[in-house]
Amino acid sequence: MLFRRIVFAALLVGALSGLMLSAVQRWQVVPIIEAAERYEQARTPQAGGAAGEAAHPHEGAGEHAHAAGHEHAADAWEPAEGVERIGFTVLSNVLVGIGFALVMLAVMSVALRRGAVSGRKAMAKLNWRHGLLWGLAGYAVFFVAPALGLPPEIPGSVAAPLESRQVWWLLTAACTAAGIALVVFGKSPWRWAGLALIAVPHVVGAPHSGMSPFVGFPPEMAAEMATLAKQFVWASAIANGVFWIVLGISSGWAAQRFVKKAVA
Repeated sequence: MLFRRIVFAALLVGALSGLMLSAVQRWQVVPIIEAAERYEQARTPQAGGAAGEAAHPHEGAGEHAHAAGHEHAADAWEPAEGVERIGFTVLSNVLVGIGFALVMLAVMSVALRRGAVSGRKAMAKLNWRHGLLWGLAGYAVFFVAPALGLPPEIPGSVAAPLESRQVWWLLTAACTAAGIALVVFGKSPWRWAGLALIAVPHVVGAPHSGMSPFVGFPPEMAAEMATLAKQFVWASAIANGVFWIVLGISSGWAAQRFVKKAVA
């Protein structure tokens, strides 16, 4: 019964948050990506070599996606422009939303069960307000902390090797999540060590290519790309913020509406 309720709630929450993310992306993020892709296609032939072979991650469904990035092989399949591309983007965003909602609702159900057993009212009364805090924590873990070292990058920009970026992103997300959990749920003064844990990946340092992100572009075009890159960071931050706020609030509401009945 509890499992079915969590899955049903996650489907609703994931669909809502994924659709909201897609709407904000279409409004703010996609135009920047399309502009950057036009510059990338118009890049001079001298831009080959290292710059042409470098990976260029696109903004995806939540911060989790942007830092990991993806590389385009010469023969890699891509959805056609227009309805097909929009449809696959919406589908991927909804699936990511459902995945995160499953995790969040599962953790919330554990909190509800512990609250029912221990009599802690804060846990037993989990609602959309608590969900907002959970969503902000997810935003910090999966977007803000990784973006401090690896900001979202537009197409055409030079990046460090994909594997090293993925490893650093995973390390940052794990350390941030563990650090926040230690600070919030820890009982002893040692819980403040969580702040040091959050700082570890940034002390280690994020991997970078060591060259200009727009090497191979003419100066005027590189300046335009730099402007687009700054806009892209802010647009990605807003899109992911909306995603996590909607995900958190709706997860808190769904936990109270559907999950709590099976836990109590």
